Amino acid sequence: MINKFIIQVQKLVTLIRAKDWWVSKLGPILGTAYGTATILDVSLFSIWSSLIFLLIALFLDATFASLINNICDQEEDHLSGKVNYMVGRSSLFIALILTANILPGIVVSVLLRQTPLILGVYVSNWLVFAIYSIPPIRLKQRGFWGILAIALGEGFLPHLFAALLIVSNAHKGLPVIWIILIGVWSFANGLRCILWHQMGDFENDLRARINTFAVNRSPQTLQKLGKWIVFPVEITALMGMLFLFQNTLVWILLLIYLITEYLRHYFWKLEIRIVAPSADNRMALFEYYEIFYPLGFIYLAIGKDPINLIFLGIYAIFYSKRLWWWLRDIYSLLRWEIPKYFHPVEN
Repeated sequence: MINKFIIQVQKLVTLIRAKDWWVSKLGPILGTAYGTATILDVSLFSIWSSLIFLLIALFLDATFASLINNICDQEEDHLSGKVNYMVGRSSLFIALILTANILPGIVVSVLLRQTPLILGVYVSNWLVFAIYSIPPIRLKQRGFWGILAIALGEGFLPHLFAALLIVSNAHKGLPVIWIILIGVWSFANGLRCILWHQMGDFENDLRARINTFAVNRSPQTLQKLGKWIVFPVEITALMGMLFLFQNTLVWILLLIYLITEYLRHYFWKLEIRIVAPSADNRMALFEYYEIFYPLGFIYLAIGKDPINLIFLGIYAIFYSKRLWWWLRDIYSLLRWEIPKYFHPVEN
């Protein structure tokens, strides 16, 4: 019975492509929620229900984005040779799974009716994903408007939703500068992600005749845009965010990440890319956003109230694979590579 349940869960995870966004997208958004609570001097434990609600709302939103994209991309994915788990599904199956996703989303929206601003942000997030994929608007096929939609849908809007939800439930005022910095940083990061994705999918999109921004321009143009405009804006906003906390811990965690990347590059010759895709998908700052960005705020919360250790445990369970990869690399570097550097083995 348990094995059958696990198999069904695995099939659902595959169908909604949760492996593509569970850690890389939801982890940093939760980090923004933790950071907002820290700015407000609110214990994470005191807003645990809001955090669960946030996770459910974002899960439904991200699931819709994956489903509607797969449903509308069947022909293009066939032409480009990409796997699409909606191919061969009956119209009834598609209708049922969309209904199973949209109805809970409506429930979430109804629960937000007392906060029109937050409701507007949440509904807008769903609408952006809809017009990105669904004809005849289908912004995915409209060059610049496509990358703008994804930067909003995967970056700006969910992070703004997380921050505003925590503010509303904490019943405290939030510094406007935090919202501005979160907005600029998340939009720039979302833009860099879609530039990376379109560069990696350039050949597939060209074969499938998908009129993306990369196809309209060139991968080289996207690389220059991401490297010299988008990334500097993203970094500047991130530095501003960290300065607001006036705490050395958040800077120490950023330094740990940078040292880790330097050691990987020095000893293992691993390259980290700003925009251009690589074989091992090592995109600048992504490991920081997935691990150290949320962890820093959890540690700050623990310092104020030890009961917040619960969130450290929960984080370690849900993001154990990412933590394990980093710990494995650090162990290998400290145990084997660095000693060899100081005491080279004689031939």
